[in-house]
Amino acid sequence: MMLILGLDPGSLRFGIGIVSKEKRRFSYVHSETIRLQDPDFTERMRQLLAQLDRVLAAYPLEQAAMEEGFLGKNIRSMALLATVRGVAMAALLQRRLPLGLYAPRQVKQALTGYGNADKEQVAKMAAMVLGIPGPHRGPDESDALAVAYCHGVSRP
Repeated sequence: MMLILGLDPGSLRFGIGIVSKEKRRFSYVHSETIRLQDPDFTERMRQLLAQLDRVLAAYPLEQAAMEEGFLGKNIRSMALLATVRGVAMAALLQRRLPLGLYAPRQVKQALTGYGNADKEQVAKMAAMVLGIPGPHRGPDESDALAVAYCHGVSRP
């Protein structure tokens, strides 16, 4: 059995999803959304690093995957997101976790079979494929779980 961490970076909401892979079978382990509400960006990044360290210490993770940023029109937003991704990568590097990077379209294709799937389709398929009990997770958690699943099917 292998535990895979999926990350959906955001400067205000950061999605975390952990799935287990045993042979070709995937199952849900954990997910959460880290909410970063401090008005000071540097303080939000400190909080993010602390929360990531907490999660990384709590599970015997073997692999990690993160959604690559997409090019947007707002350069400031792109720069903030790049910093968020850098903080996450630093947390993974400290623990020597192998990291795979995936384009949003690639993640959607792996989970739903359709590269242009919307957030609701991703959430429904994540719940179905991973056997998630109860109500659907939020979009940040569902996206993070989808990234972890994508990594698991992409790596033997």
